[in-house]
Amino acid sequence: PAVPQPSSRCSGHFGVVRLCRERGTGALYAAKFVRTRRRRGGRHLGLERAQVEREVAILRRLDHPNIMRLHDLFVGRAEVVLVLEL
Repeated sequence: PAVPQPSSRCSGHFGVVRLCRERGTGALYAAKFVRTRRRRGGRHLGLERAQVEREVAILRRLDHPNIMRLHDLFVGRAEVVLVLEL
């Protein structure tokens, strides 16, 4: 699993992107932590889960040198973590 690195993060309106390192290989990745909500009009700030699922589906299909590839995905109750190649 990828381990977030201290003091290497950028934040946005719906989440945070942190630099992380895979324990087994030492490879560096960008971990995008996105807060989610279950449906439109929910009380919690965050993207609708369907929006995040759409982004994941698009990233899985894309293969372009200027677009980061999706390496791994972790889904929690209120947050999704996209691990992207740098």
